[in-house]
Amino acid sequence: MANWINVTPSLRRAVDLINNLDASKFPLLLNRITQAMQNGATNEKAFSNEEEEKLQVSLGLQRSDLKLLLQSTTFIIEQAAYYMTKPSVLQRHLSDTLKLNDDKSEAFVNAWISSAKGIVEHLRQRSLFPAQLEDVRWSLNLQTASDSQTKQVIPKAVFQFGLKTNENSRENVTVGFTHEEVYEFYKHLETIQSQLDGLH
Repeated sequence: MANWINVTPSLRRAVDLINNLDASKFPLLLNRITQAMQNGATNEKAFSNEEEEKLQVSLGLQRSDLKLLLQSTTFIIEQAAYYMTKPSVLQRHLSDTLKLNDDKSEAFVNAWISSAKGIVEHLRQRSLFPAQLEDVRWSLNLQTASDSQTKQVIPKAVFQFGLKTNENSRENVTVGFTHEEVYEFYKHLETIQSQLDGLH
């Protein structure tokens, strides 16, 4: 759980915005966001454009700050869902890592306790990515370096990734790698594999 959330400058800005919100309004905002996250629509927004305008006035925020606030609040809940975070662990991370005020941390935890099951269920039913890898094909090609140096041959690995989109259409992406690029790609795959193994 050490890398539960990456605290970027924009997230720090969002935390400042959250900490400055009226303590009575924030739980209502959180409730609306968590309800939207449970409803099953892929890119569902918690608020319509008209509601966002009213919210902006009600909270006394600039449009860009409101957008950051809504996105960051959603992101924090998504991270809690992704890591299947226990309420006590969530509270600790919100207070210690993100430096949220106690009342805001408590609001997050209460919203998480009441909506975790529905949010996790919804996230399981949808893919976070528009395309998924279905199969991989590869071949080894030999390419001459240039017309003037026809005796110099450069081996290239050619990968064809078969992708399936959410609309069940299929697309092939072909990528060529030099020896060094294949090695770098392999190192990245090893890192990913070790991180996946660490989650089990």
